[in-house]
Amino acid sequence: MGTPSTPDLINDRYEVGEVIGRGGMATVHVGQDVRLGRRVAIKILRPELAADESFHERFQREAHAVASLNHHSIVAIYDTGEIQPQGPDGVLRPYIVMEHVPGQTLRELIHGPGVTPGQAVEYMLGIMDALSFSHRAGIVHRDIKPANVKVTPDGGVKVMDFGIARAVEDTRAALTQSQAVLGTAQYLSPEQARGVAVDPRSDLYSAACVLFEMLTGRAPFVGESSVAIAAQHVRDAPPAPSALNPQLPPAVDRFMERALAKNPQDRFADAAEMRRALRQLAGELPGDLGATRPVDATDAADPSTKTLPAVGAGAPAAAVTAAGRSEDTEDTEAADLTAAQAGRFDPDGDAAPAPARATAPPRRRRRWLLPLVLVLLLSLLGVGTVLGVQWWQGQRVEQVARVGVPQVVGMDSTTAENTLRDAGLEPSFTTRHSDSVPDKHVISTDPASGTEVDRNSPVAVVVSEGPESVQVPGDLAGRPLEHARQSIQHAGLTVGPVSTVNSATAAQNVVLSSDPAPGASVARGSAVGLQVSSGKVTVPDVVGSSRADAERALQADDVRLDSDVVVRETEEAETGTVLEQSAPAGSSVAQGSTITLTVARKVSPTPAPVPTPSATATETPDPEETAEPTPAPTQPEPSVPAPTATQPAPQPTPRPTGTSGENG
Repeated sequence: MGTPSTPDLINDRYEVGEVIGRGGMATVHVGQDVRLGRRVAIKILRPELAADESFHERFQREAHAVASLNHHSIVAIYDTGEIQPQGPDGVLRPYIVMEHVPGQTLRELIHGPGVTPGQAVEYMLGIMDALSFSHRAGIVHRDIKPANVKVTPDGGVKVMDFGIARAVEDTRAALTQSQAVLGTAQYLSPEQARGVAVDPRSDLYSAACVLFEMLTGRAPFVGESSVAIAAQHVRDAPPAPSALNPQLPPAVDRFMERALAKNPQDRFADAAEMRRALRQLAGELPGDLGATRPVDATDAADPSTKTLPAVGAGAPAAAVTAAGRSEDTEDTEAADLTAAQAGRFDPDGDAAPAPARATAPPRRRRRWLLPLVLVLLLSLLGVGTVLGVQWWQGQRVEQVARVGVPQVVGMDSTTAENTLRDAGLEPSFTTRHSDSVPDKHVISTDPASGTEVDRNSPVAVVVSEGPESVQVPGDLAGRPLEHARQSIQHAGLTVGPVSTVNSATAAQNVVLSSDPAPGASVARGSAVGLQVSSGKVTVPDVVGSSRADAERALQADDVRLDSDVVVRETEEAETGTVLEQSAPAGSSVAQGSTITLTVARKVSPTPAPVPTPSATATETPDPEETAEPTPAPTQPEPSVPAPTATQPAPQPTPRPTGTSGENG
């Protein structure tokens, strides 16, 4: 939640959450962009620094400049604005909305699990990438330190707080001391500590201090106060890293000797040169070095960015220098800084005594003055001549230095640029379409790889924009197949697969559609698939429909078939129902074909015959009673002899008479 001087919602857009970081200049909150639904970090300037209007102007100008630094190793800035005064004593407070980066800072890693020398070099390469990009954009960070470098969970590096130190340093109204400087004492370059103009080499010095701490567990200079540490940056040589960590090879000492040189001209010329040296250093580090643990050194200085008094410009490199300046410093001995902090005394802390020549007679002193001046002039002339010859020879050597153009063809443009700059060359980029090289990858270089050229020579790099885009012709549909082929080839494309589709309207081999669609933008040489008419129609399923519905289905716009009807009498279906179709459903027939439909005519079933009843109803006789007796087998009658005369003829058996009787 926001503090009493910070609202919970800024600009009706940014929800202010808990504090995730505090510094000498600002407080950082985790936030939520409610409009875009993303997590952000909100850095809000402290009220005491926001009370000056000139600071507001500088803050906004620097924030806008840093917002243009779009690089993977630099924390992105999304928005800036001002918080309205909260309460009667409030002030307008500038804020910056930044990318929220998960992970830990280098400071947390150094003072936590530790960093191995191999990891330290990898992290430094990421810092060099960020500084190289920002320096080319004309922005000097001025506050490189472990707390301003975030290491993401996947090992990436993000440099934070670009431009803020510069904005505060340039605003004299916001500072309370004459010749004050802003920064973190442990990582100040000597020129920053003296309050003089700085350039990108100051960032390289600060980055070297960060590397020193990762390799040894402590900063190059430690002390009881920030001012004491700043004075050491000006006057003292740092210890050799191998003296603090004996596992480190001599190559680390040589690297640090140059990277922490007091004179900017003795350091690496730019971030690209320092990056090349780091890669060479990585190859000389043993692979079995473990994580470096922090050293419990006396270091009471505040590690946050703060305002410091400028340290005296003179560094006691020789007793003659201290002696020559002893009289000039007598009036400043009452200053708040100690003699060691002011850098105007010898390394032991005692004021250099003035030359004991006051007792010599004035005339003798004047007699020796002219020869002494001549000797000094001749000495200076000789030294100048020697230095001039050495400088001229150095320039000659630099001019004739030759380097080979590295192989970058096929690399992505960012990697190619870093590789060429590491080789001491100046790449310039143009783009061109290519059918064989992927987008944003290098097609060629001029001079070609392997060619030896002068150091800092320009190299023209051609980067691919991918295949050239052309449009699919828009008039393919409705054209014959052969005409469509010609149109596609004329557009710089090729004809892809050709498939046939049934259609009731388009004649055979007439284009129906294309894939990609007409008017689409595709790479030159891409294949365009075509769908053409087969000249046939798919027969619909009308069995079971009424005759009227079946005829309408056959005559639809996407079918357009004729029909013929055959009637069949049936007892099973209602009249008018389609029983059969001459072409099966789903089959293909020629456009305009006639489909014969068999339509039902329902008839009544034939009734069964009914038996006619008899005139008089009789009972059904019992089978036993009505059965006729089986006739007895016929026996042969016995032969009767014919009557003779002597025998009387047999008399016939008298017939029985009725009840009424008959008369004889």
